[in-house]
Amino acid sequence: MPRPAWPDDRDATGLPAGLSRLKRRGKTTAAEHLASLAKDPAFLAMRARKEAELAAFAATFADEEALIAGEAAAVGYQIESVWDFVNNRADPILKPKFTGSYERAYPLLVRHLAVKHHPRVREGIVRALTVKDGGEAVWAALLQQLRTEPDPALKWVLANALRTAMPYKVRRKHPEIAATYRETAGTRM
Repeated sequence: MPRPAWPDDRDATGLPAGLSRLKRRGKTTAAEHLASLAKDPAFLAMRARKEAELAAFAATFADEEALIAGEAAAVGYQIESVWDFVNNRADPILKPKFTGSYERAYPLLVRHLAVKHHPRVREGIVRALTVKDGGEAVWAALLQQLRTEPDPALKWVLANALRTAMPYKVRRKHPEIAATYRETAGTRM
């Protein structure tokens, strides 16, 4: 019985073992597909258009993000977006700008809950407050926003945040949290 091919084995064509079989079947490798996309003018135009749309979308709320980032810097956190608090776990690939806890930022995030923000920024604030160690100040503010929020998708985000931020014994006294979570589950942002 022949031994299985090792990843660095080469066949008679000089290609890695098994790759020549793909070539004979007319299959394309991921690297070849990416190389062909890099040469495709239609794909490049579509990608440039998508990147421009994304940049224009981000520009609509850049001033709001800058305001929150400035206030966060005043309490010792160097962020560019409220989402830096949300995505703050160490990751070797993504390399987040900020990692660790951010308890000193909770009061400013709670304060910004009451300020009118772009829905994307508002969602980031709520998700940044989806913490177990925020205490009553955090969960009380989230509960107040849940009661007044008209957007069903953001209501779900608030209910989800309260499931983490509010202790179970307290949450049991507020059945509207579970009801909102169930009723708006299909409207997630």
